Amino acid sequence: MRSLLPQTLALLLGALCSAQHTASNAASSQSYFLSAVEFASGSDSNTLLYRVQSSHGTGVVTEPDAASATYRIRGGFTGALTSPVLGQPWLTGVLPYYVKPSGNGNLTLHGTELWLGPAPLITVGGLAATNVVRTVDKMVVAMPPQPVPGYQPVTFTNAAGTSTLPEGVGVLPLVEKREPLNGFDPNFVRFRAQQGDLVVLVVGLALSAPLQVLDFQYQLLLDPNQVTLTDLLFVGNPDGTITLPLFGFPTGIAHVQILALTNDPAYAPGMWSNVVLL
Repeated sequence: MRSLLPQTLALLLGALCSAQHTASNAASSQSYFLSAVEFASGSDSNTLLYRVQSSHGTGVVTEPDAASATYRIRGGFTGALTSPVLGQPWLTGVLPYYVKPSGNGNLTLHGTELWLGPAPLITVGGLAATNVVRTVDKMVVAMPPQPVPGYQPVTFTNAAGTSTLPEGVGVLPLVEKREPLNGFDPNFVRFRAQQGDLVVLVVGLALSAPLQVLDFQYQLLLDPNQVTLTDLLFVGNPDGTITLPLFGFPTGIAHVQILALTNDPAYAPGMWSNVVLL
């Protein structure tokens, strides 16, 4: 990576116009949590239906084990197991999990007791999705176009109740933080786009009013006068991910946003991602 002036970034934009995991059956909702054992690299645990992330209390930091790439937490932590309330819908997962802004076709929602009550209102990213198929444990809906990148909620609502997955789908392109973020080790960020995309990494010290750049979708949310680092990367991984350590940025100082350049009509010629604070 290299440091470039904001003017160079503008010229660049104008010219351009995974660790293994064991299978986990864990799932959760507002009223139910099914625990499972996972051995992984400190990253996400993905199955065909679920995306599981570890969650630690304030002050708990996972550190790399000196002898391996895995993570260990030493100590005892309390947990709770509650029974779901019968007669209420419960969403547990969405397939596919990572979606494009448009052109996704159908989205499958998995859960329990989805058949109860009248026809539900399904929203993805706050936008209504058209019901296609509805059974006890599955709903198929037509995925509405998503104008905002990043993780978006999926909500099931009818007279029998409401169930929400706060991060039900990940709208591409998106950027997310990865551990460790403990003030000593590198700040890892992960980009998610599509294989074959070009990704422009932008790191800045301040946000600004949304700025429309050329005909790229969404907006640049970083202050172009406060940009400290840019880089151009090619997405070669089949899953569309790139993980990078960003050295030299203390926690809580820098913002990260990416511009994914693609020929895919879902967001051609390019689309800005969400923003994360390191």
